[in-house]
Amino acid sequence: MADDWRVTATLHQPGHTEELVDRMQRHRVGDEVLARLGGRVAVSTGASHVFVYADSEGAAHEAVRVVQELSRENALEAGLELHRWHPLEERWEDATVPMPRTDAEREAEHRRLQQAEAEESQELGLAEWEVRVELESHRQTTELADRLAAEGMEPVRRWTYLVVGANNEDEARVLADRLRDEAPAGAGVTVEPGPGMIKEGTARARTVGWFFASSRQAGRSCPRVRRLPARCPPQPRARPESARCRR
Repeated sequence: MADDWRVTATLHQPGHTEELVDRMQRHRVGDEVLARLGGRVAVSTGASHVFVYADSEGAAHEAVRVVQELSRENALEAGLELHRWHPLEERWEDATVPMPRTDAEREAEHRRLQQAEAEESQELGLAEWEVRVELESHRQTTELADRLAAEGMEPVRRWTYLVVGANNEDEARVLADRLRDEAPAGAGVTVEPGPGMIKEGTARARTVGWFFASSRQAGRSCPRVRRLPARCPPQPRARPESARCRR
């Protein structure tokens, strides 16, 4: 299921987030509402937010209506916003912001993403992305690390691998291409999310609950919730020290 649309309910009173989710789990909807929701939605929570993910604009608007109804019926003060995921910029935008249609618009979104990653990397002092180089010997690892350090980089070196931080994904991929050419034969070079991305939560891990149309009672469906594992990109391997950003 694609979750390109997100409804954000902001609740400021203690306990209201948990109460709204509980009401959603207990809520029964008719067949027509279920059809407009597309049969299922996904839900996650923050400290004072409930996020409802849907796979179409119509399903998202129906989710807004359902959350409004539940909030009103249970005297829960909730501010609602509707956003759409922009994959090139990797961020949620207001639903009224159009998706990029031209090459220039797509390139502009990509540039904004790279700029945002670089700024976050510099602010945190941690690399948003990393280039990991696996080598066949300790000597090769030491020689490559020394060469990179002489250029002003700060590689993290271990016995037969090293990690070099990058401010954004583009910078990491350029460096990786270079190291594939310069590293000894047999070396493995990969690009991975760095500690800055994981610290900020931009690896987008979350636990979601799926609400299924599961049981029928007198023409009405009762959603049930099942917890699924967190979804996120592959995490960097454990290491004693994190790569720093490049300044």
